Amino acid sequence: MNQELDKYSLQFCPLESFNDWYKKATEKEESPSAFALATSTTMGIPSVRYLLFKGLINSKFSFYTNKNSPKAKDLKENPKGSMAFYWHKTERQVRVSGIVEEMSPELLHNYCQNRPRLSQAATFISRQSQSIESKSTILNDFDKCLLDFEGKKIPVPPQWGGYLVRPLEMEFFVYGEHRLNDRFLYKRNKESEPWDILRLAP
Repeated sequence: MNQELDKYSLQFCPLESFNDWYKKATEKEESPSAFALATSTTMGIPSVRYLLFKGLINSKFSFYTNKNSPKAKDLKENPKGSMAFYWHKTERQVRVSGIVEEMSPELLHNYCQNRPRLSQAATFISRQSQSIESKSTILNDFDKCLLDFEGKKIPVPPQWGGYLVRPLEMEFFVYGEHRLNDRFLYKRNKESEPWDILRLAP
């Protein structure tokens, strides 16, 4: 297995493997941080959408979203999720599945305060997934926010949250000729357990 892992720039720790693959993706891909997040309700109704990966924090995958959004409501009911990264130019995919938890207020605050000011304003007025009359509704709210906080810090809105995915499964996929793809699955049942590594059929 050692030689096979080395061949594809994989290591015994999947997080280190991800870091290596992600670094290469940032050199070639247009949107390497884009990923699909799949969630489901307690009734098993699935939903998927694209978000932006914001880095590993304490060995967990981070992202941010509105806590009133459908995805956040899914995660409150059923705190499990699956992420999928697709990197066309490097011909690789990574799938991450595990337990999702809310980020601490300190981490959320630090992230939000370091964002560009206009992005902070857009977050502050966010009514993600709610019905609105027209685009002008959002534009008016945006302009009002900038006016209200002129010369002041824009606070972190109560509806905004950060999330961390604690991986229990990570699959690394390399495209091959004639669809003879290479797949390696890292899995464990608990965070304290070592990773089992399996080679999967295409």
